[in-house]
Amino acid sequence: MLPFTLRQLEYFEAVAAEGSLSGAATSCNISASALALALDELEQRLALQLFVRRKGKGVTLTPAGMRLLSFARQTVTSAETLAAEAAHAASSLSGRFAIGCYSTLTPFFLPAIMQEFQQCHPQLELAVTEADAPLLSDLLLQGRLDAALIYSAHVSAQLAFDAVATFRPYAIVARDHRLAGRGRIHLGELIADPLILLDVHPSRSNTEDIFGALSLTPRIGHTTTSFELVRCLVGRGLGYSVLIQQPVATTTYEGQEIAMLELAGDVPVATVGLARPAGAPRTARFAALQRFLGERAATRA
Repeated sequence: MLPFTLRQLEYFEAVAAEGSLSGAATSCNISASALALALDELEQRLALQLFVRRKGKGVTLTPAGMRLLSFARQTVTSAETLAAEAAHAASSLSGRFAIGCYSTLTPFFLPAIMQEFQQCHPQLELAVTEADAPLLSDLLLQGRLDAALIYSAHVSAQLAFDAVATFRPYAIVARDHRLAGRGRIHLGELIADPLILLDVHPSRSNTEDIFGALSLTPRIGHTTTSFELVRCLVGRGLGYSVLIQQPVATTTYEGQEIAMLELAGDVPVATVGLARPAGAPRTARFAALQRFLGERAATRA
Protein backbone atom coordinates (compact mmCIF):
# COMPACT_ATOMS: atom_id res chain seq x y z
CA MET A 1 0.00 0.00 0.00
CA LEU A 2 1.37 3.44 -0.94
CA PRO A 3 2.22 5.74 1.98
CA PHE A 4 0.43 8.65 0.31
CA THR A 5 -2.61 9.47 -1.78
CA LEU A 6 -2.84 11.18 -5.14
CA ARG A 7 -4.85 13.96 -3.50
CA GLN A 8 -2.03 14.63 -1.05
CA LEU A 9 0.43 14.95 -3.93
CA GLU A 10 -1.92 17.41 -5.63
CA TYR A 11 -2.00 19.50 -2.45
CA PHE A 12 1.80 19.29 -2.17
CA GLU A 13 2.18 20.53 -5.75
CA ALA A 14 -0.36 23.32 -5.20
CA VAL A 15 1.44 24.62 -2.09
CA ALA A 16 4.74 24.62 -3.96
CA ALA A 17 3.15 26.54 -6.83
CA GLU A 18 1.25 29.07 -4.69
CA GLY A 19 3.86 29.56 -1.97
CA SER A 20 1.28 29.59 0.79
CA LEU A 21 -1.29 27.33 2.42
CA SER A 22 -4.09 29.84 1.90
CA GLY A 23 -3.35 30.25 -1.79
CA ALA A 24 -3.13 26.47 -2.30
CA ALA A 25 -6.35 25.96 -0.36
CA THR A 26 -8.15 28.42 -2.62
CA SER A 27 -6.86 26.79 -5.81
CA CYS A 28 -7.77 23.32 -4.52
CA ASN A 29 -11.18 24.47 -3.25
CA ILE A 30 -10.50 23.17 0.26
CA SER A 31 -10.13 24.80 3.66
CA ALA A 32 -6.63 25.79 4.76
CA SER A 33 -6.94 23.64 7.91
CA ALA A 34 -7.92 20.55 5.93
CA LEU A 35 -5.06 21.12 3.49
CA ALA A 36 -2.58 21.58 6.33
CA LEU A 37 -3.81 18.34 7.94
CA ALA A 38 -3.36 16.43 4.67
CA LEU A 39 0.19 17.76 4.29
CA ASP A 40 1.04 16.90 7.89
CA GLU A 41 -0.08 13.35 7.23
CA LEU A 42 1.95 13.21 4.00
CA GLU A 43 5.11 14.30 5.84
CA GLN A 44 4.47 11.77 8.62
CA ARG A 45 3.96 8.90 6.18
CA LEU A 46 7.05 9.82 4.15
CA ALA A 47 9.04 10.52 7.32
CA LEU A 48 10.29 13.71 5.67
CA GLN A 49 9.89 17.44 6.25
CA LEU A 50 8.73 18.89 2.94
CA PHE A 51 8.08 22.51 3.95
CA VAL A 52 9.34 25.19 6.26
CA ARG A 53 6.33 27.22 7.38
CA ARG A 54 6.90 30.83 8.43
CA LYS A 55 4.04 32.71 9.94
CA GLY A 56 3.03 35.56 7.66
CA LYS A 57 5.68 34.62 5.08
CA GLY A 58 4.15 31.56 3.49
CA VAL A 59 6.00 28.28 3.06
CA THR A 60 9.35 27.29 1.59
CA LEU A 61 10.28 23.87 0.26
CA THR A 62 13.02 22.01 2.10
CA PRO A 63 15.78 20.36 0.04
CA ALA A 64 13.92 17.05 0.41
CA GLY A 65 10.73 18.76 -0.71
CA MET A 66 12.48 20.19 -3.76
CA ARG A 67 13.74 16.74 -4.76
CA LEU A 68 10.33 15.12 -4.38
CA LEU A 69 8.40 17.90 -6.12
CA SER A 70 9.37 16.81 -9.64
CA PHE A 71 8.33 13.23 -8.89
CA ALA A 72 5.04 14.44 -7.43
CA ARG A 73 4.36 16.51 -10.56
CA GLN A 74 5.15 13.53 -12.82
CA THR A 75 2.83 11.31 -10.78
CA VAL A 76 -0.04 13.81 -10.85
CA THR A 77 0.44 14.41 -14.59
CA SER A 78 0.47 10.67 -15.28
CA ALA A 79 -2.69 10.23 -13.22
CA GLU A 80 -4.40 13.03 -15.12
CA THR A 81 -3.36 11.44 -18.41
CA LEU A 82 -4.68 8.09 -17.21
CA ALA A 83 -8.00 9.69 -16.26
CA ALA A 84 -8.26 11.40 -19.63
CA GLU A 85 -7.46 8.18 -21.50
CA ALA A 86 -10.00 6.26 -19.42
CA ALA A 87 -12.68 8.87 -20.10
CA HIS A 88 -11.90 8.71 -23.82
CA ALA A 89 -12.04 4.91 -23.83
CA ALA A 90 -15.35 4.91 -21.97
CA SER A 91 -16.98 7.39 -24.34
CA SER A 92 -15.26 6.53 -27.61
CA LEU A 93 -16.62 4.38 -30.43
CA SER A 94 -13.16 3.69 -31.79
CA GLY A 95 -10.31 1.36 -30.98
CA ARG A 96 -10.19 -2.32 -30.10
CA PHE A 97 -13.43 -3.89 -28.87
CA ALA A 98 -13.03 -7.50 -27.69
CA ILE A 99 -16.31 -9.42 -27.84
CA GLY A 100 -16.89 -12.99 -26.68
CA CYS A 101 -19.79 -15.15 -27.80
CA TYR A 102 -21.13 -18.41 -26.42
CA SER A 103 -20.42 -21.13 -28.98
CA THR A 104 -24.01 -22.12 -29.84
CA LEU A 105 -25.01 -18.47 -30.24
CA THR A 106 -22.28 -17.63 -32.74
CA PRO A 107 -24.13 -18.43 -36.01
CA PHE A 108 -27.17 -16.47 -34.85
CA PHE A 109 -25.43 -13.30 -33.63
CA LEU A 110 -21.84 -12.98 -34.85
CA PRO A 111 -22.51 -12.54 -38.59
CA ALA A 112 -24.65 -9.46 -37.92
CA ILE A 113 -22.17 -8.10 -35.38
CA MET A 114 -19.21 -8.61 -37.70
CA GLN A 115 -20.93 -6.99 -40.66
CA GLU A 116 -23.83 -4.69 -39.74
CA PHE A 117 -22.56 -3.49 -36.35
CA GLN A 118 -19.07 -3.03 -37.81
CA GLN A 119 -20.51 -0.98 -40.68
CA CYS A 120 -22.34 1.24 -38.18
CA HIS A 121 -19.12 1.82 -36.23
CA PRO A 122 -16.21 1.57 -38.71
CA GLN A 123 -13.71 3.05 -36.23
CA LEU A 124 -14.09 0.04 -33.94
CA GLU A 125 -11.62 -2.81 -34.32
CA LEU A 126 -13.64 -5.90 -33.44
CA ALA A 127 -11.84 -8.88 -31.92
CA VAL A 128 -14.18 -11.86 -31.59
CA THR A 129 -13.74 -14.94 -29.37
CA GLU A 130 -15.98 -18.04 -29.48
CA ALA A 131 -16.01 -20.19 -26.33
CA ASP A 132 -18.19 -21.89 -23.74
CA ALA A 133 -19.71 -19.93 -20.87
CA PRO A 134 -17.10 -20.74 -18.17
CA LEU A 135 -14.20 -19.69 -20.39
CA LEU A 136 -15.97 -16.50 -21.44
CA SER A 137 -16.51 -15.66 -17.78
CA ASP A 138 -12.82 -16.18 -17.04
CA LEU A 139 -11.76 -14.03 -20.00
CA LEU A 140 -14.05 -11.22 -18.86
CA LEU A 141 -12.66 -11.30 -15.33
CA GLN A 142 -9.10 -11.36 -16.68
CA GLY A 143 -9.82 -8.20 -18.67
CA ARG A 144 -9.25 -9.95 -22.00
CA LEU A 145 -12.83 -9.36 -23.16
CA ASP A 146 -14.88 -6.15 -23.02
CA ALA A 147 -18.22 -7.94 -23.36
CA ALA A 148 -19.55 -11.46 -23.85
CA LEU A 149 -22.82 -12.61 -25.37
CA ILE A 150 -24.19 -15.43 -23.20
CA TYR A 151 -27.37 -16.85 -21.68
CA SER A 152 -28.54 -15.48 -18.36
CA ALA A 153 -28.70 -18.96 -16.84
CA HIS A 154 -25.96 -19.46 -14.29
CA VAL A 155 -24.25 -16.11 -14.90
CA SER A 156 -21.51 -15.74 -12.31
CA ALA A 157 -22.11 -13.37 -9.40
CA GLN A 158 -18.87 -11.69 -10.48
CA LEU A 159 -20.50 -10.55 -13.71
CA ALA A 160 -23.07 -7.89 -14.56
CA PHE A 161 -25.64 -8.90 -17.18
CA ASP A 162 -27.72 -6.75 -19.54
CA ALA A 163 -30.46 -8.62 -21.42
CA VAL A 164 -30.87 -8.07 -25.17
CA ALA A 165 -33.38 -10.76 -26.23
CA THR A 166 -35.56 -13.58 -24.92
CA PHE A 167 -36.32 -16.85 -26.70
CA ARG A 168 -38.98 -19.49 -26.17
CA PRO A 169 -37.68 -23.07 -26.44
CA TYR A 170 -39.07 -25.35 -29.13
CA ALA A 171 -38.92 -29.04 -30.04
CA ILE A 172 -37.66 -30.60 -33.25
CA VAL A 173 -38.67 -33.96 -34.69
CA ALA A 174 -38.12 -35.75 -37.98
CA ARG A 175 -40.44 -34.69 -40.81
CA ASP A 176 -42.15 -38.12 -40.75
CA HIS A 177 -42.60 -38.13 -36.94
CA ARG A 178 -46.12 -38.80 -35.72
CA LEU A 179 -46.36 -35.25 -34.29
CA ALA A 180 -44.59 -33.40 -37.11
CA GLY A 181 -47.76 -31.93 -38.56
CA ARG A 182 -49.11 -30.56 -35.30
CA GLY A 183 -47.15 -27.30 -35.14
CA ARG A 184 -47.74 -26.96 -31.39
CA ILE A 185 -47.46 -29.71 -28.78
CA HIS A 186 -47.03 -30.34 -25.09
CA LEU A 187 -43.54 -31.57 -24.28
CA GLY A 188 -45.03 -34.50 -22.38
CA GLU A 189 -46.24 -35.93 -25.68
CA LEU A 190 -42.62 -36.65 -26.60
CA ILE A 191 -41.47 -37.96 -23.25
CA ALA A 192 -41.50 -41.61 -24.35
CA ASP A 193 -39.15 -40.87 -27.26
CA PRO A 194 -35.35 -40.67 -26.83
CA LEU A 195 -34.01 -37.15 -26.29
CA ILE A 196 -31.02 -35.99 -28.33
CA LEU A 197 -29.40 -33.66 -25.78
CA LEU A 198 -27.13 -30.74 -26.63
CA ASP A 199 -24.50 -31.10 -23.93
CA VAL A 200 -22.78 -27.68 -23.79
CA HIS A 201 -22.85 -25.48 -20.70
CA PRO A 202 -25.31 -23.90 -20.04
CA SER A 203 -27.46 -25.41 -22.84
CA ARG A 204 -27.77 -28.73 -21.00
CA SER A 205 -28.82 -26.97 -17.81
CA ASN A 206 -31.35 -24.88 -19.76
CA THR A 207 -32.89 -28.06 -21.20
CA GLU A 208 -32.96 -29.78 -17.82
CA ASP A 209 -34.66 -26.71 -16.32
CA ILE A 210 -37.37 -26.88 -19.00
CA PHE A 211 -38.17 -30.52 -18.21
CA GLY A 212 -37.97 -29.81 -14.47
CA ALA A 213 -40.43 -26.91 -14.75
CA LEU A 214 -42.91 -29.26 -16.42
CA SER A 215 -42.22 -32.10 -13.93
CA LEU A 216 -40.98 -34.34 -16.74
CA THR A 217 -38.03 -36.75 -16.85
CA PRO A 218 -36.63 -37.29 -20.34
CA ARG A 219 -35.14 -40.54 -21.64
CA ILE A 220 -31.80 -39.48 -23.05
CA GLY A 221 -30.88 -41.29 -26.25
CA HIS A 222 -27.66 -39.46 -27.11
CA THR A 223 -25.66 -36.45 -25.96
CA THR A 224 -23.46 -34.29 -28.16
CA THR A 225 -21.70 -30.94 -28.07
CA SER A 226 -22.60 -30.28 -31.73
CA PHE A 227 -25.73 -28.26 -32.47
CA GLU A 228 -25.90 -29.54 -36.05
CA LEU A 229 -25.34 -33.18 -35.03
CA VAL A 230 -28.43 -32.84 -32.84
CA ARG A 231 -30.41 -31.82 -35.92
CA CYS A 232 -28.89 -34.58 -38.06
CA LEU A 233 -29.77 -37.32 -35.55
CA VAL A 234 -33.29 -35.96 -35.19
CA GLY A 235 -33.59 -35.79 -38.98
CA ARG A 236 -32.76 -39.52 -39.15
CA GLY A 237 -35.55 -40.27 -36.71
CA LEU A 238 -33.27 -41.26 -33.81
CA GLY A 239 -35.12 -39.04 -31.35
CA TYR A 240 -36.29 -35.49 -30.69
CA SER A 241 -34.60 -32.48 -29.17
CA VAL A 242 -35.41 -29.26 -27.37
CA LEU A 243 -33.50 -26.21 -28.55
CA ILE A 244 -33.58 -22.44 -28.09
CA GLN A 245 -31.96 -20.79 -31.10
CA GLN A 246 -33.94 -21.45 -34.27
CA PRO A 247 -32.26 -21.69 -37.70
CA VAL A 248 -34.27 -20.59 -40.70
CA ALA A 249 -33.60 -23.84 -42.58
CA THR A 250 -35.48 -27.04 -41.76
CA THR A 251 -32.96 -29.16 -43.69
CA THR A 252 -30.00 -30.75 -41.90
CA TYR A 253 -26.45 -30.98 -43.22
CA GLU A 254 -27.33 -34.44 -44.57
CA GLY A 255 -30.41 -33.19 -46.37
CA GLN A 256 -32.92 -34.70 -43.96
CA GLU A 257 -36.04 -32.66 -43.18
CA ILE A 258 -37.06 -31.77 -39.64
CA ALA A 259 -40.12 -30.10 -38.16
CA MET A 260 -39.94 -27.37 -35.52
CA LEU A 261 -42.76 -27.48 -32.99
CA GLU A 262 -43.90 -24.82 -30.54
CA LEU A 263 -44.14 -25.95 -26.92
CA ALA A 264 -47.43 -25.31 -25.18
CA GLY A 265 -47.73 -24.60 -21.47
CA ASP A 266 -45.65 -22.68 -18.97
CA VAL A 267 -42.23 -23.25 -20.54
CA PRO A 268 -39.31 -21.20 -19.16
CA VAL A 269 -37.91 -18.72 -21.67
CA ALA A 270 -34.20 -18.22 -22.23
CA THR A 271 -32.60 -14.79 -22.01
CA VAL A 272 -29.53 -13.78 -23.99
CA GLY A 273 -27.54 -10.72 -23.05
CA LEU A 274 -24.17 -9.04 -22.70
CA ALA A 275 -22.01 -9.75 -19.67
CA ARG A 276 -19.22 -7.64 -18.23
CA PRO A 277 -17.36 -7.74 -14.89
CA ALA A 278 -19.53 -6.61 -12.01
CA GLY A 279 -18.84 -2.96 -11.27
CA ALA A 280 -17.33 -2.30 -14.69
CA PRO A 281 -18.86 0.74 -16.41
CA ARG A 282 -21.15 0.46 -19.41
CA THR A 283 -18.84 2.05 -21.94
CA ALA A 284 -20.13 3.71 -25.10
CA ARG A 285 -19.02 0.66 -27.08
CA PHE A 286 -20.81 -1.74 -24.76
CA ALA A 287 -23.99 0.39 -24.86
CA ALA A 288 -23.84 0.62 -28.67
CA LEU A 289 -23.61 -3.16 -29.02
CA GLN A 290 -26.41 -3.70 -26.51
CA ARG A 291 -28.61 -1.24 -28.39
CA PHE A 292 -27.79 -2.86 -31.75
CA LEU A 293 -28.65 -6.35 -30.51
CA GLY A 294 -31.82 -5.18 -28.77
CA GLU A 295 -33.07 -3.36 -31.89
CA ARG A 296 -32.26 -6.36 -34.05
CA ALA A 297 -34.14 -8.68 -31.70
CA ALA A 298 -37.16 -6.34 -31.75
CA THR A 299 -37.32 -6.35 -35.56
CA ARG A 300 -37.19 -10.16 -35.63
CA ALA A 301 -39.85 -10.64 -32.94
